[in-house]
Amino acid sequence: MPVDPVARLEELEELLLALPGEPMLASTLDGFVAGLLVCPTLIPPGEWLPEVWDADTAIDSAPVFETEQQAKDITRLIMAHYHAVARALLAKRGRYEAVYDVDTRNDDTMWETWIEGFARAMALRPSSWDSIAAADGGTRAALAGLEALIEIADGTTSLAKPEIDELTRMAPDLIPTWIDDLYAWRVAKPSARSIMPGSSKVGRNERCPCGSGRKYKKCCGAN
Repeated sequence: MPVDPVARLEELEELLLALPGEPMLASTLDGFVAGLLVCPTLIPPGEWLPEVWDADTAIDSAPVFETEQQAKDITRLIMAHYHAVARALLAKRGRYEAVYDVDTRNDDTMWETWIEGFARAMALRPSSWDSIAAADGGTRAALAGLEALIEIADGTTSLAKPEIDELTRMAPDLIPTWIDDLYAWRVAKPSARSIMPGSSKVGRNERCPCGSGRKYKKCCGAN
């Protein structure tokens, strides 16, 4: 029976919140993973995984897991979501559905936690995003839109209030479309086609292109 992705994320969030520090929420993780997958430069899991359980300790020390099994469970669920998002983006345009928190008081969609994760992914390879400046207008516009949302969320925007209100209202619908645009550009690059996670061109006994170090059949190819 296929695993319910929502249930899997809920389980992962529960495990993460039991850790010390400031681990990512499910929505933040989803934005982070989307950012990793559309980033012009491939970032291996060994570099970005520690960001998920605590950005403050990612550089200087390992996270404090209570048991080895807890570490395995958390890592397995994180990578399962990473692979699921990769497959959705690769399978068909429009298959990616962003994970948002919802304010239960008024049912407002809180896209800000998602965009926080995307911004954290961008921060891992800030200069690599410059290559999108040479892309077509739609791809540039997609990144510009996401960057505008980042600035709205962190309070640094210079947009006028009517523009902020309009972007805020449309953000939940615009984000998946912009991610689709960036991913389409990413996989169209000749240097990217053979290394994107989930690519059917990778041999089952070759090392997985996600950077895990395992064989493809034991990693992305197993999902």
